[in-house]
Amino acid sequence: MGRLCASSVEDLDISLNRSITNAGWKTLLNKLSKVLVSLDLRGNEINNSSGISALANIGTLQSLHLGGNISITPIGWRTFFNAYSNLNLVNLHLDASRIDDNGIQVLTRLVSRMCSLRSLTLGSNRLVTPTGWQALTDYLQCPNFALKQLDIDDNNINDDIVIVFTRALVHNNTLKLIDLHRDPEDFDDDDMITERGWRAVSTLLCNNSSIIDTYNSHHILKALADDPSLYDEMNLPNKLLSLLELNTNKDKVEVARQKIIQTHFSGTTNVQEFLDMELELIPTAIAWVGRPLPIGWEGAQVSGLSTMFLDREACTSRLEGYKCIWIVSFV
Repeated sequence: MGRLCASSVEDLDISLNRSITNAGWKTLLNKLSKVLVSLDLRGNEINNSSGISALANIGTLQSLHLGGNISITPIGWRTFFNAYSNLNLVNLHLDASRIDDNGIQVLTRLVSRMCSLRSLTLGSNRLVTPTGWQALTDYLQCPNFALKQLDIDDNNINDDIVIVFTRALVHNNTLKLIDLHRDPEDFDDDDMITERGWRAVSTLLCNNSSIIDTYNSHHILKALADDPSLYDEMNLPNKLLSLLELNTNKDKVEVARQKIIQTHFSGTTNVQEFLDMELELIPTAIAWVGRPLPIGWEGAQVSGLSTMFLDREACTSRLEGYKCIWIVSFV
């Protein structure tokens, strides 16, 4: 290679340079700037002995793209992940790689220590089996989890894995995108995510077990593919599409309220959950649910107060002396 002068380079793109030899990569990687912030090495002929461990010395690195380096073997990836314990990245791209089940386990330990990580790309890692993907759940529920985008498209992920993921994400409300799209031409119909898996995602977004469960549902996740036009071939149910659309609203308190109205007070309503509340909370709860609503579930203008009326017969003995508002429906 020619002389490399990169003492002050912060952003470096050396992607798709397949003519660089193994010796060349060793020289280049050892001469990289120690103030480097972003490095793109995707689609190259980097292999296990290319000196890639030198990247571990760049403490300033925030964005690293190593996808498409198919000469790195599964063993090479495990060695790589073990060497990078000091990195605290914001973006990590490892798509189209030869990471296997053991590699995912080591990667999970690595990213679980990265409290700054916001984007993780693992698309098209076909050596990872459904069993291997389960290891990722340890990361999805770790205290340091602050991920906003998780790209795991075109992988061996089935209904069971989707269900495990949704359970792990119940208490981690930072994720905005989890890319689960898979090209139908690359997978058999039996391997595709079905209604069972999508139902689990719907429950994550809107748990209808109780009002409090609905309120505490995941109101951040708003996309299951990087391109919404792919939803048709993913066969997403209409209910799930509505929930994803609702989650695009930046006012998450309003999102929670709309979900409660649509889930618990549409059609014939059971007010028992209100009757079971502490007396002091009932007026506040009814006012919160019933206040005028600018835009409703289906995009129509809705007033939560318009369908409330007084029903004295609905009052129970514990509410004697109080006015009881019976909510029959929210249109």
